[in-house]
Amino acid sequence: MKLLDAVNRITGSSRTSGDGDLCRAVMVEWNCRRLHESHLPAPPMIQSRPLCVAIFLAFASASASALSAQDTAASAKADATYINEIRPLMKQFCWDCHTGDDAEAGLQLDEFTDVAAMKKNRDHWKKILKMVDARAMPPADADRLADQQRIKLVDWIDKTLFYVDCNQPADPGRVTIRRLNRVEYNNTIRDLLGVTHRPADDFPSDDVGSGFDNIGDVLSLPPLLFEKYMDAAEQLAAEVIVLADPTARMTLGGNQLRIEGSAQSRGGAVVMTSRAKAFGKFDVPLTGRYTLLIRAAGDLAGDSLPRMEVAAGKTEKAFEVDKRRGSTGTYQMELNAQRGTLEVAAAFTNDYYNPSGPKGDQDRNLYIYEITLQGPRKIDPESIRGLQREVMKRRPANPKDPVQVAESAAPILRKLANLAFRRQVKPDELKQLVRLVQLVVNEREESFERGMQVAISAILVSPHFLFRIEADGDPNDASNRHLISNLELASRLSYFLWSSMPDHELFTLARKGALRKPDVLRAQVKRMLADPKAEALVQNFAGQWLNLRNLDEVTPSQQLFPDFDQALREDMKNETYALFRAVMKEDLAITDFLNADYTFVNERLAKLYGIQGVRGSEFKKVRLPTSRMGIATQASILTLTSNPNRTSPVKRGKWILENLLGAPPPEPPGNVPDLDETRKKNPAATLREQLEQHRRDPTCAICHNEMDPIGLALENFDAIGRWRDAYEDGSIDPRGSLPSGESFSSSEGMLRILAKRKQEFSRCLTEKMLTYALGRGLEYYDQCAVDRILKDLTGSEYRFLALAQGVVMSDPFLMRRGENPDGP
Repeated sequence: MKLLDAVNRITGSSRTSGDGDLCRAVMVEWNCRRLHESHLPAPPMIQSRPLCVAIFLAFASASASALSAQDTAASAKADATYINEIRPLMKQFCWDCHTGDDAEAGLQLDEFTDVAAMKKNRDHWKKILKMVDARAMPPADADRLADQQRIKLVDWIDKTLFYVDCNQPADPGRVTIRRLNRVEYNNTIRDLLGVTHRPADDFPSDDVGSGFDNIGDVLSLPPLLFEKYMDAAEQLAAEVIVLADPTARMTLGGNQLRIEGSAQSRGGAVVMTSRAKAFGKFDVPLTGRYTLLIRAAGDLAGDSLPRMEVAAGKTEKAFEVDKRRGSTGTYQMELNAQRGTLEVAAAFTNDYYNPSGPKGDQDRNLYIYEITLQGPRKIDPESIRGLQREVMKRRPANPKDPVQVAESAAPILRKLANLAFRRQVKPDELKQLVRLVQLVVNEREESFERGMQVAISAILVSPHFLFRIEADGDPNDASNRHLISNLELASRLSYFLWSSMPDHELFTLARKGALRKPDVLRAQVKRMLADPKAEALVQNFAGQWLNLRNLDEVTPSQQLFPDFDQALREDMKNETYALFRAVMKEDLAITDFLNADYTFVNERLAKLYGIQGVRGSEFKKVRLPTSRMGIATQASILTLTSNPNRTSPVKRGKWILENLLGAPPPEPPGNVPDLDETRKKNPAATLREQLEQHRRDPTCAICHNEMDPIGLALENFDAIGRWRDAYEDGSIDPRGSLPSGESFSSSEGMLRILAKRKQEFSRCLTEKMLTYALGRGLEYYDQCAVDRILKDLTGSEYRFLALAQGVVMSDPFLMRRGENPDGP
């Protein structure tokens, strides 16, 4: 019977092609079935829910009809106001540009005939609200809304489309099924299989949504990525279950060998014309018995054959190379090799040269073409660990008996699938995994180890491994609001703080139904932040929140900034990571990101800052000069918000508004000239004067009045973050005032004003962290959860642990609902 016939029999497939590649055929069939089944009704939720949740659900059910009647009346009233008051206002001031097929920005406002249509496109109206509120629309060259009209329009849109009554049952929102991103895949593989290499580094880049690369809505699965998953699954299975295959080979060609002495690489061989050595390294998968084969030849001269002395680990052997160049020989030796790196050296030790000798007998040379490590022929059982040990320990006594094969495979696969799927594997899933092993062992007559490799590969391409799937009893009912299961909560928690799968303690608490208890959950957050794996939050959350990953793409002019190199770039990033890490690990106030008078530098960065007394490459905590404060004046931020050849006050001001104050300016209208045009018209004007001219356009002034003073206050820091007292062609004027009326005369003054904005900053960081934790962009109804987190955060004196715990204890993190047909 052909293999695919057997596969078809257990998967229900009708594939008729040839056997093909075993592992890929089986994985594709099994994966497709599992993906289909992932859309079936989920098993019931666990029963151990807190009483308060039962009361909440009962209240929600009992009040549904009353709320529905109220909603109907409110909707009719809103429609009447829209038709009679708001729509005529928009027709007067907006329709000239925003109707018909050629509407500006593709926004056809005449299509919104009632409030229901507006609610289906809240994202559009969120942008409209921001533009109108900021006076960016209507544009300066059009009829403008009077202040009273603008306030009326803004208030109505805000109340009708975005108002949430936080006293009503919370809307936890819905998270799209989430694929593991590259970092999560690498970390999960590390913790699941104990491997150290990072296969996802070779995957296509993850898309970014809402500022982060773990957002479910943008994490698609293109065909190329699935091919990468298939390759990685096969390689990982082969790494964790190594077959005792005496024919397996790893070969280093002559051009892959390192050489010393009188030798050169030529024509694919190492040519040794006098005393010389060639070196190579092999990655030995398991401790065992191997064969080393060296293909070599020589130029024969004198009374002796060329002598090749080989050392492989602790094993040494000398060979007399009797094959002349043109017809190579293979010289082999047996050795015991330890798992890990095996270093091999082959030396030419008896050079001979007699120019007056007979032709063809004047010069003795050695040629090494390749070195091959073959095996393992035999595996040392004492060196085996992890899955390999379990597989060898449970190897069936009679592999020809399918029952014994199943009894041996099932316990191993059950344990692995439970961890990989982050839930209990279903009996049918386990049965099919075991059947894959039987196919390989009993029908293909291959080894039990090979069968386990195929089953492990199938697990690693299952949607239940590659995706984080959460159960919904009725996924199309937006009123179906419910707690996620304890196991789903364990996954949310671990991927939030660790970017990886839950550990043993989380799984144990989840299976006992104890994880969601408030005291337990808070204690787990504290434990997990203290764990080394919390470095993932530093690299992945802070790296994206602060745009540090963008620093890799910044290239300051080498002519203007010769001190900037890759090492300094890494130092800049590491300083910012170090501050975030310190606030997280030491549970400091998150306001330190605004007003910290300390930082972490090594000698190279200290030199850039003009800080004395720091030596070496290690980072140490130092006090900052008064001109610097928090992250806004760190070199990483100042560099990534600059142009290659100069600073950019606009970029710096915009970055602070977006990332620290949560007040990103609206996108500029398409007809607004950029700053470069102003600069071309006034080349002799200073940067401050150019910005002032730009702000004379009322449409530009709306945003630039906010951004420019902040950015200009930082002009004493050049494009790589060094302090400067003046421009090369003139003095620096950092003075300014904000729309709030607050004035300052230096960067220090501006930073102290910024440091007072604790609430704005805390709300910004809370929203960023909740977005990252949920894996979705925040919606208008999430503001109730943000308000509650912010209240607890303020009461804790802004401690980092309180922020992380607040996110985890929030309704959006603990719950989910079905899909809303009208949108989010």
